[in-house]
Amino acid sequence: MHKAQANAVAIRTQKAIAEAFLSLIQERAYEKISVTDICRRADVVRKTFYNHFHAKDDVVYYLINNIFHEMESKMDLKNMSVQQILLIAFRFVMENREALLLFYNRGLIRFAHQSISAYITNDHILTKLDNRTIDARAYKYIAAQIPAVLISIIETWIENGFAEPVEFLAELTEALMYKPKGI
Repeated sequence: MHKAQANAVAIRTQKAIAEAFLSLIQERAYEKISVTDICRRADVVRKTFYNHFHAKDDVVYYLINNIFHEMESKMDLKNMSVQQILLIAFRFVMENREALLLFYNRGLIRFAHQSISAYITNDHILTKLDNRTIDARAYKYIAAQIPAVLISIIETWIENGFAEPVEFLAELTEALMYKPKGI
């Protein structure tokens, strides 16, 4: 993963590298972008790149994590229902659909799945489950299922040209994630 930075110069450098990557991904396939290409575009040396990121994949995770942090800043996760969280999430996706389409078209959605898995497991969404009614053995399977549902819904939404309203998607996603028997 990328290395979290606290000082302003390091943060600016990470942003420059991420912006360089974004400009390159608009021009060509992910597989055709090298660390050297990113360094040239960001105007940094390889050593600087590796001071901030372990590999090219880490730049993608950095971008996705920034998106999650931006979206999370709009939420009060401890006091919101799953429905409210999903509404904000789908609205955020809609507001950022150009970037999402770029990631989708370049095959980078796979990175989002891993990030969503970590986000859900480490943070908030799983806390909305009623632990009294869930077999403890099922918990890890539910944790695996939730990001799969989210990514599948988002990918299908993209493929359908964002036709369905966010309210419909939030309701459907909550039902698939938390109440599959009641669908």
